[in-house]
Amino acid sequence: MSQILLEMQNITKIFRENSVKAVDSADLTVFLSEIHSIVGENGAGKSTLMRILSGELIPDYGDILFDNQNIDFQTVHDALKKGIGMLHQNLQLIPELTVLENIILGTEPSLLTGTLNIKEANNKIENLCSEFDLFVNTNEIVKNLTADEKQKTALLSILYHDIKLLILDEPTTFFSEIKTDTVHKLIRKLKRLGKSIIIITHKLKEAIELSDTITVMKAGKIITSVTGSKTDIKQLSSLMLGKEPLPGAKYESIEPGSILLEAKNLTFTKDNSEYLNINFKVRKNEILVVTGIKENGLETLEQILSGSVNRTKGEILYKNRVLESNKYNLRSIGAGYIPSNRIKKGTSIRSSISDNIILLKYKYLSKWGILKSKKIKALSDKLIDEYSIKGSANHLMETLSGGNIQRVMIARELEAEPELFIIAEPSRGLDIESKRFIYKRINNLKKNGSGILVISSDIEEAIQIADRLLILHNGKEAATLKNQNIDKTYLGKLMLGLEN
Repeated sequence: MSQILLEMQNITKIFRENSVKAVDSADLTVFLSEIHSIVGENGAGKSTLMRILSGELIPDYGDILFDNQNIDFQTVHDALKKGIGMLHQNLQLIPELTVLENIILGTEPSLLTGTLNIKEANNKIENLCSEFDLFVNTNEIVKNLTADEKQKTALLSILYHDIKLLILDEPTTFFSEIKTDTVHKLIRKLKRLGKSIIIITHKLKEAIELSDTITVMKAGKIITSVTGSKTDIKQLSSLMLGKEPLPGAKYESIEPGSILLEAKNLTFTKDNSEYLNINFKVRKNEILVVTGIKENGLETLEQILSGSVNRTKGEILYKNRVLESNKYNLRSIGAGYIPSNRIKKGTSIRSSISDNIILLKYKYLSKWGILKSKKIKALSDKLIDEYSIKGSANHLMETLSGGNIQRVMIARELEAEPELFIIAEPSRGLDIESKRFIYKRINNLKKNGSGILVISSDIEEAIQIADRLLILHNGKEAATLKNQNIDKTYLGKLMLGLEN
């Protein structure tokens, strides 16, 4: 019989600010050298349970036995010293520091003189990079890194410690399908080295392929644990939702209307070479999905369209009017926009649900500079009910699950009834029901005459919701296709440059 590494018994956590019982009498057992996935809907309590284990949160009740010792972590550093490290979905790096400084933070090796032993740190990090195929420039400032490089840095910062248990919160969220394979190899290698790994994931296929054991959570409770090789997506979905999952969304095609947004020879120069050079049109009553591997232009396209970086060449037109680079602003043309980075760019995470909902309407909800509290509460309550947001108007956004944060953003943007709506990675980190909810809302917007541009690295998502698809490879247009009986394998080959 395998040796037990971790036992969590009767763990309960109540968030006093909104009286939500996030974890309810949960028991969890993890064995030595085991890959153990935890699945469940958004708000099921998965991340909260693991934040307790990693020392980030203190439980109200319950006991934790790790490596034959009762533990009572007060901080993340306490957990790291015992050999437990957690990689968060929202990476917790310091942007102004270098890769090396982020990795060794808190455990800096020093010389007898008390100065930092850079050589020792570099040697250890280089060995880790080589062993786990996670190469990144240790001298680079973190804010200048790509999303993949930041993910590698965060992984290395955990591996740098002598961990026995690694917790991964949606580990492949920020990786392309190609890099995902690298992450899976790393997880399996850690298991061979005698480590235990807990994975929080919404990707049921991933959980089945990787896991020895899969635990299902719902409404803060542990529902059951099953053997990974003896379950399937249908069973897991049923356990998560408490009912048979609905079939995938199939939306009707509508004759597209006039052109809303047009890009002509949109170009971005990177390292003295043209990285983007694409053309596309977004029409009323239409969903255009731009898809590909993230590093092949998706992030850059989002940055240009959102105005966070300037295009080098080319034109962006809205209703046949050229938008000048120095005056370009999506909000000024009335467009709705939800960025891929929800926490840093899409929300005021330390403000209330109500504050976030009125961000685009506060001028209409105030008089003489004084906010109309009754109207604001009425609007907030209406949207909370309409969009099934789990929380009250005064609850802080940081207390919500990822799915509910997304619902607040969708409610805010769609309440403004934008004629043009741009959304990046719409289903990132969402469970089955939340994905279906988002897709339905996007489709309703299309039926009401809006044009929607979706930027997504998820091939299945692209096929499910698009009227047309623009596939990028190396920042260039590989193909533009109508969504009619498209084969996923063919799309993948276009993304990889294996098809003309």
